[in-house]
Amino acid sequence: MSGKIKELTDFDDFKKVYRVFSGPPYNEKHTEEELEEIFKEYQENGYMYGAYKDTECLGLIALERGAKTNQPVNFQHENVMYLADVAVLNSYRRQGLGNRLMLYGVMQSKALGYEKLYMRTLERGSMSYNIALRIGFRQIPNVFQGVERERVNGGIEIMQNIFLEIDLKSLDREKLKQGIKLVNSDKEREDKGEVEC
Repeated sequence: MSGKIKELTDFDDFKKVYRVFSGPPYNEKHTEEELEEIFKEYQENGYMYGAYKDTECLGLIALERGAKTNQPVNFQHENVMYLADVAVLNSYRRQGLGNRLMLYGVMQSKALGYEKLYMRTLERGSMSYNIALRIGFRQIPNVFQGVERERVNGGIEIMQNIFLEIDLKSLDREKLKQGIKLVNSDKEREDKGEVEC
């Protein structure tokens, strides 16, 4: 059965998918209370969508309105959306679901009237970096941020992050078509039983 992307409102669905950040390459430690805070922040400040197969949530994308004040980005007077998180359960990775979620985030942001969509991602080892480039994101030059995270082993690590953006006003139609082609190719594979969601 084909998967569906829809609004994510259930905390248990969110928690199940968000826990992928406890594994490599992130290895982040999150308490139940921290997960509740993140979920509440996304609900209050933006939009969350889940990729579902039947009733099971397999992936999510979280978008927040406006630029984050704790990040070294400067968007002057532009109406921006922040792609806060994208995650897919380990057993459904490398099947096109991340592509679909990212493309959905771009299309939703544009439909909601935003001029730019930006994201922060790991400089190395990011699962979303290549997907973002395929659908038209570009790195914001000379903007970096070290982010301190507690790891599952109890240690603290600072991970170097970069920032990517896509101009939604003058969206490069060719890049978007390529992204749509990727998603359609995944859909064709799904219809043949080669993709699970």
